[in-house]
Amino acid sequence: MKQSEINMLLKEAAECLKKHNWKLPPEPEWCATDFGLGEYEKAGLVEVLLCNEPEYCEKIMYARENMVTPCHTHYEKKEDIIVRHGRVKFTLWNKNPEEHKAEGTVEIKINRKMETKKSGEPFELSEGERVTLTSGVWHEFAPVGGPALIGEVSTYCNEETDNVFANKKIDIFQAPEADEKVLTPCC
Repeated sequence: MKQSEINMLLKEAAECLKKHNWKLPPEPEWCATDFGLGEYEKAGLVEVLLCNEPEYCEKIMYARENMVTPCHTHYEKKEDIIVRHGRVKFTLWNKNPEEHKAEGTVEIKINRKMETKKSGEPFELSEGERVTLTSGVWHEFAPVGGPALIGEVSTYCNEETDNVFANKKIDIFQAPEADEKVLTPCC
């Protein structure tokens, strides 16, 4: 991913946060990724890490309409994904969909109530709604109908060892192509 593309997405995210009255703490950690797939318009995400303590983590994320966060799970992390602005389509699986046919169900909490969803069948959440994901639940999500701000409250987030992507080509640690200076957005 080019640094200019990262900078553009960070600016978009900062503008969206400002438009929706999100105030960030001093010096948050910004990150934009195309998941190493080279097409951020299709698979991409901006994350703003607000805190990451041994007991908990909080992020606010930005994505354009249809910009997918690809299917993944976590070995340890439990997380609530909260739609803060917009609508978000989620798809959940009980097994890695790259290795297994989508069948059966997934038991999850939506808005603090247990629900059963069919594995591989998309559903949408609107502003204020949340889904609680436990380790082993495979999930992907993308905004629909416009960009979205997506909150995350979770247990400790270890990006290096706890993210398992269904697509083995995904690499979230690729260095950007330095075609522009690094931008640190302000909100």
